[in-house]
Amino acid sequence: MNALIHTTAAATRLVDPYGNPLRTTRERAAAEARAKFRTKLRAAYDAAQTTSENTKHWRFADDLSSAEANSLDVRRTLRSRSRYECLQSNSFAKGIVCTLANDFISTGPGLQIRLKGHEDMARRIERAFLSWARQVRLVRKLRTARLAKCVDGEAFLLASTNPRLRGPVKLDIRVVESDQISTPGWADNQLDANKVDGIHFDSWGNPELYHMLPFHPGDRRGMGNWGEPIDLDPDHVIHLFNHERPGQVRGIPEVTPALPLFAMSRRYTLATVLAAETAADFVALLHTQAGAFEDGHTPQDPFESVDIDRGMMTALPYGYDMKQLKAEQPTTTYVEFRNALLQEIARCIHMPTNKARGDSSGYNYSSARLDHQIYYHALDVERVDWEIECLDRIFEWWLDEALLVNSEFRYSLPPVEELPHRWTWKPAASVNPLQDAKTHIALIDAGLETERDYLMEQGIDPELHWEEIEAQRQRRMAANPQPTTGPAQASAQDDAPNDDANTDDAGNASVARRQPSL
Repeated sequence: MNALIHTTAAATRLVDPYGNPLRTTRERAAAEARAKFRTKLRAAYDAAQTTSENTKHWRFADDLSSAEANSLDVRRTLRSRSRYECLQSNSFAKGIVCTLANDFISTGPGLQIRLKGHEDMARRIERAFLSWARQVRLVRKLRTARLAKCVDGEAFLLASTNPRLRGPVKLDIRVVESDQISTPGWADNQLDANKVDGIHFDSWGNPELYHMLPFHPGDRRGMGNWGEPIDLDPDHVIHLFNHERPGQVRGIPEVTPALPLFAMSRRYTLATVLAAETAADFVALLHTQAGAFEDGHTPQDPFESVDIDRGMMTALPYGYDMKQLKAEQPTTTYVEFRNALLQEIARCIHMPTNKARGDSSGYNYSSARLDHQIYYHALDVERVDWEIECLDRIFEWWLDEALLVNSEFRYSLPPVEELPHRWTWKPAASVNPLQDAKTHIALIDAGLETERDYLMEQGIDPELHWEEIEAQRQRRMAANPQPTTGPAQASAQDDAPNDDANTDDAGNASVARRQPSL
């Protein structure tokens, strides 16, 4: 026995070799009870309790890091299921993701450059960039990237060279599926914190290398033989995904929470159709309360089918009654259940229910506007990220090459991040354009908004707009020249009452306030 006897003036206790007093069974039980009590007090949140009722509900909760939670196997499974629902099998799902991409990109962003004292140079750069963007189908590629970001969780845009482009700038933009940005033989159990599937990072978390497979893993050319990966310079790669967790480096589909609901909606639709078909297949049922006859045979054996002639009137056997099946469930609740599912599905991407359904019946004017404000505000927030992470970089790629190959632009321009420029997006169609126009007129007259800001908000090039307005004024003057005003006409005009003057109750004339106009 390794216990020692410790004697004091008060009492004699057994102690272990380290000098700690040995506890009796009763003392140990009391200590355990106090520990359990303290533990129970610390778990004061209902959600922190684990009971027999919520064990199954929380069984998939984990404390994995963002990199482990979005591992290669998880991303591959979610991508395939998301593509199956959103692009192949579910018409509502495809309509939702396509509507999101169309609303986000619309007709494409516009570029506005401000160079004081060099306005002509700024206009030439804007027009040259627009011409190049049309050649490479930039708007279509941006829309494809936004669709991939929603369905696949990630979008990759690469800078490449296309010798078949017209003009001196041969830069082209290539959209690559996230499956192709991968490291061959990658295993999720690798412990290098600076490497994930397809991307290498430096000690500061900046990408320093991307791996791209020569062929798509699902392409028959790449199955089983992907070849050596292509090393991509991060300066020539744009990686778009939702940064939802600190330290996250790869994305998952934006519709991930809705995937089980998509499947549920399709199953419910199939069950409804099956119930209706089953009820329609059975013309009528013969029902009887009579038992079997003495020989064990009834006039109609169970599940025996009987032909019914058209226009026939007949009598049923004794004890039989006829009735028809009714598809009462789930047909009667189909529309309500489907709409509730679509509302829950669309919420994860901030889309209002009437947009997700493609149907605004049941909406009034005010509720429709309020729901759309939430949706378009979410688009505006994301567009800011795209301007910094995508559009500015594409413009930088183009401008670097344009300054090298086009002598017209050989001008000491500052870097893109310091070049005064702005991206404009076409606003959503107004449901009350007259009221919105009056609001902007009042703001411009009050000096709280400029005409340039208004035009850019509407996606209109201010300089081009003012040039067209001046040309329109010149055409009108040429078509309808003003007649020469003689002395008599001038006197008559002076004596004519002023339309802009109002007379108050005291007879004093006051000049009416001119209605503001753009």
